[in-house]
Amino acid sequence: MHRVTKILPLVCAALAGGCTSSAGGAAPAPSPRVSSATGTFAAYTPGATAITYDPALVPDGAVATVSITETSSDSRVWFTVAGLLPNRTYGVHLHTNPCGATPDAAGPHYQHRHPPASQPNAPSPPGPVSPPHTASPSPTPAEPTAAMKADPSYANPQNEVWLDVTTRADGRGSAVATHSWTFSPAPRSLVIHATPTKTADGQAGDAGPRVACLTLPA
Repeated sequence: MHRVTKILPLVCAALAGGCTSSAGGAAPAPSPRVSSATGTFAAYTPGATAITYDPALVPDGAVATVSITETSSDSRVWFTVAGLLPNRTYGVHLHTNPCGATPDAAGPHYQHRHPPASQPNAPSPPGPVSPPHTASPSPTPAEPTAAMKADPSYANPQNEVWLDVTTRADGRGSAVATHSWTFSPAPRSLVIHATPTKTADGQAGDAGPRVACLTLPA
């Protein structure tokens, strides 16, 4: 079973008498945006949102919850889990795509800033020359290389959302990450990895195989 909820900021309704001004005439601060997802991990089935790809590391029945709170300028992500192996550290990150039948369906780590080669206006790698009198295709973002993805300038806990967790003896654990930026677009999954996240140049962001995935609301 799984549960996905999304709570949007409250909006003053005209039928309820409209908004009231705070002292001095300043408008009240907007309410934080909150979204959350809870899932019970099991083997993949079509439509599943909490998937274990390695039951030896994330057993069937383990439960995870993610809650994201955003203001106009910052964000906080809470992660809690129960039912994992005891006294073990797992790498945990937010990813760009929903979970799917295979671990790579979740796509890469969510990043606030992207390596230059993944920017839409960045030069693409050399390719075949277009035949004469043939219109060139529209520019498309170049896929970052493995080295770019492992560049600590971008693969770091300030630019990504890392929620590595060390479980207690009862298999429970929790983590929180705060950032001075908000999500645009929203991350679509949380991925649990087999090992702690590395930080060395050329390995930054690597946490071993993806062993479970929880889809987040759009």
